[in-house]
Amino acid sequence: MHLLFPTYASKPFAQRHVDFWEWVECIIKGERPKPLVAIWSRAGAKSTSAELACVRVGAKHTRKYIWYCCGTQEQADKHVETIASMLESPTMMIHHPALAERKLSKYGHSRGWRRQRLRTRSGFTIDSIGLDVATRGAKVEEQRPDMIVFDDIDEKHDSMHTIKRKVETITTNILPTGSPDLAVLFIQNLIHPNSIATQLVKEEAPFLVDRIVSGPHPAVEGMVVEQKKDDEGLLRYMITAGKATWEGQSLSLCQQQIITWGLTAFKQEAQHEVEEAPGGIYNHIEFAHCKLEDCPDFVDGAVWVDPAITSKTSSDCQGVQVDAIDEKGMIYRLFSWEQISSPEGALRMAILKAFQYGFHTVGVETDQGGDVWRPAYEKVCDQLILDVNYPRIIKTTRFPQFRQAKAGAGHGSKVERSMGMLVDYEYGKIIHVLGTHDILEKALRRFPNPPLDLADASYWGWWWLTKGSGGAIGMGG
Repeated sequence: MHLLFPTYASKPFAQRHVDFWEWVECIIKGERPKPLVAIWSRAGAKSTSAELACVRVGAKHTRKYIWYCCGTQEQADKHVETIASMLESPTMMIHHPALAERKLSKYGHSRGWRRQRLRTRSGFTIDSIGLDVATRGAKVEEQRPDMIVFDDIDEKHDSMHTIKRKVETITTNILPTGSPDLAVLFIQNLIHPNSIATQLVKEEAPFLVDRIVSGPHPAVEGMVVEQKKDDEGLLRYMITAGKATWEGQSLSLCQQQIITWGLTAFKQEAQHEVEEAPGGIYNHIEFAHCKLEDCPDFVDGAVWVDPAITSKTSSDCQGVQVDAIDEKGMIYRLFSWEQISSPEGALRMAILKAFQYGFHTVGVETDQGGDVWRPAYEKVCDQLILDVNYPRIIKTTRFPQFRQAKAGAGHGSKVERSMGMLVDYEYGKIIHVLGTHDILEKALRRFPNPPLDLADASYWGWWWLTKGSGGAIGMGG
């Protein structure tokens, strides 16, 4: 690919690209591979990889007839047009002339080189198929498609009826037409909580049962976005933590995409962050917002952690909430963070945020893990003292004071204790500072559906500043 299409394959592969091409290279004529479901971010070489895969299997003669399927015929036509431009490139003419030349009739007329069909001199054929016009049993002469690519199948605003219709079209009009050795590639980003891609990831789809799932792979792992002023003094959403998952979509490019697309669109298109099913008790709240620069002076502040004891993929998330209170008793929610991380990673985040905002309290809900959290906290403090990246910490003589709370010490169930905080939301006594507010609001709106860690951390922050500060039941010094 690098030799034939240097402009398309200009960046080193991420592991997901390596896995993808290993699947493509293992396609053998006469053998049915397991379907590959690739859930990649927008701008993560998703469609480009699918288009190049079509060229590759044509060049290797491992597949002869491909259907390129999209949600609409127009989308499918555009992908086939791109593949046509790939096939007609000078390098393809040199290395694979029979694949680069159009198939001609005995009279010298082109036999299918148009928007909806490509036919080459080698006999390789690609048809574009839109789910909106898909027909049953299409074929070239007596040949059935031996590879089907599904790309851009889901739309953001698909209704449940539309999704059902698409599934029916795929399972009754498209997949049954394939050859016995049919290879299936489904490539998409998650843009809808009930989409076909979501059903395939969650193992809810009743088709492609033996599929291999790659992802979901976000553009940035562990992304934290905060509202800050840029070099020109403009207030923007800035990526302050995280690791790009591919060199071709670097952190700097992701930052530019946030500026261009908007933060919400970036999270949906590149991070696979789709709306969760609503939980109930916060659904009626219209959250109040303000900018950080408009906050009043604070009289107290704290960082609270609701931890998970492991960092496995199946674990609960770690939740960190930074809150402050003014002299009128108004709560300002300054920073929210919820990710699958190690307990040490969550504590480190909490301590650094306490230093950033000048707060003297870091609290941990210790129902899980019991007495291990104080030594864990002290260990992280010792590590930060030795970390040359934080000279301010090296010079300080006072770390934030460790506090702990146990939900079993008179606080009731998760829903019961959250009801008190809900009342303050209803009376407008809690304000979300723009930056990471959407993470918190998403957690509250799904409550009491899991993951619950950030909602719990926000409860402890609210409780400490309004009722617990000063040594109430459940606190330890």
